[in-house]
Amino acid sequence: MTRKKVFILIVSVFLIYSCGTYRINKTSDFKKTTNLDSLNGNYFSKPFPLKKNYNKDFFSLINKSNTQSDFFNLEFIGKNDLKISFNEIVENKFVSKEIILKGKRKKKFFEVYFSKNQFFIPILYGNFDIDRLRIGFDKTGKILIRNFSDGSGNILFIGGGFSGESKSLFESVEKSSTIIPFSKDGKWGFKKRNDTIIKPIYDFVRAFDENIARVCKNNKWGLVDNKGNYLSEIIYDNINPIKTYNNDSLKYSFVYLNKKKGIINSTGKITVPVIYDEIKDNGEYLEIKIGDKVGFCNYENVIIPSIFSRLSSYIYHQYNYAEAERNNMIYYVDKMGYEYQTQPNPYYSKIGFLENGQPKYIPNIESKRKIYIEEQVKDFN
Repeated sequence: MTRKKVFILIVSVFLIYSCGTYRINKTSDFKKTTNLDSLNGNYFSKPFPLKKNYNKDFFSLINKSNTQSDFFNLEFIGKNDLKISFNEIVENKFVSKEIILKGKRKKKFFEVYFSKNQFFIPILYGNFDIDRLRIGFDKTGKILIRNFSDGSGNILFIGGGFSGESKSLFESVEKSSTIIPFSKDGKWGFKKRNDTIIKPIYDFVRAFDENIARVCKNNKWGLVDNKGNYLSEIIYDNINPIKTYNNDSLKYSFVYLNKKKGIINSTGKITVPVIYDEIKDNGEYLEIKIGDKVGFCNYENVIIPSIFSRLSSYIYHQYNYAEAERNNMIYYVDKMGYEYQTQPNPYYSKIGFLENGQPKYIPNIESKRKIYIEEQVKDFN
């Protein structure tokens, strides 16, 4: 092979793989259609489950991730304008909204770019910001959406950033055999095709998350199963969607009452009391906060009650301790909910910004004690 051919081959490979814009995107799973207007219809916003893909809901795919709606309607209002209409529950009232996507019809799909910025000098420089959707049918008649993103760049042969393509499917409401909400005389219930499963007695309902639904009466929310049995009392100001975490057989959700936050599971049991001002993910566990006091929990229970003014992650993995501060004293806490008094580590040293790898403190094992949730509040029911 001549040097010229080798050079052309290297440049060609670089052009293909240095940025996602030049990669061949998969279109074979889109069904051929003679008329994209057949996409018009009503669909579930929750994606049809796919094992090998990270499934985003529909509104996340169009960069409206905070939208709280179980369904969306597609309607072409022009050759290259796609109207998305939906009802969103805002402060326990239905609000009708719509979004217009401007794109371009292709042979098998409707293509929309949310961003399309690229600057490329072969071999020397590349900078890409691409966010694209392709919407069509798959072979089974479901809505297929392929989302391609590229936020990459390169200088010479040094590149960085990200690029990738995801696949999501959405099922037609009219063709579904699942239980769906319906309204009658201003009240909401659930039906399966034409059969009433749960009578319309609620002010609002949300679509089932598998076998669990959120229902609202008198501005309060609770959980029911697919037979209408109550899994929880209808007493909460709001309940987030029920989700699976950590491959647990149970599902969990954040629940709100009187401006406080807790966690409820799919049986209706409160696993983390609804007493916290804030619950947020810190990576390994959830950080719980009451006022200026912090602790840790997971979705199943409280591990470290909120009694500390400062609480680190479990950085001392050889001991499985996190450093905590209370009343101007340093403690260690472990993953079983025990607290240990500490003392300075004689082997710890620091020169400038460098440490010698030893923890600053060591635990007094004899001081080990269980931290009880009653220490943060006396009554959390």
